[in-house]
Amino acid sequence: MESNFIKSITNITKGRSIFLIGMMGSGKSTTGPKLAKELKYKFVDLDCLIENLAKKPIDQIFLEDGEDSFRQIETNCLKEIIQIPSMVVSTGGGIITRKENWGILRQGIVIWMDLNNEIAIKRLKTQRNSRPLLQGKNLERVYYDIFNSRKDLYTQADITISINEESTDQVTEKILFELKKNII
Repeated sequence: MESNFIKSITNITKGRSIFLIGMMGSGKSTTGPKLAKELKYKFVDLDCLIENLAKKPIDQIFLEDGEDSFRQIETNCLKEIIQIPSMVVSTGGGIITRKENWGILRQGIVIWMDLNNEIAIKRLKTQRNSRPLLQGKNLERVYYDIFNSRKDLYTQADITISINEESTDQVTEKILFELKKNII
């Protein structure tokens, strides 16, 4: 990207962190590092941070400690992350389900990565073993149940990026253009 274009965005964001929200499989973890690099921001994948702190994978946290315990760790991590300026944060799909998290997310810029549901399901078929909410269940039904229960929350994002078959670079570019357009 052209450096003046990026500078115009970072001048407007003034170090506010950017939170990528969306359903599992929407590409938050792959887009986040590219977006951070373009903006010269730091990047953190919240799920990876949680796994490092807990010293176990998320599916094991869900299994041994339950979803409520996972969500509390997630909130605690979010409280720490918001104190660091100029971050791109890839969040877990359910972060928006806790009201308390919205108070933290709103201190930054919230971007909903709205992946086409059929494409999401296709992606998740290859990832279902690492997704605790999908294991041993009818993938499509569970996905749509989760999506429908969260959709109204996702729509509260500052910016929505509709995603179909675009590459990570193309999605990053879309986000940058929407940031410039929506923040001004």
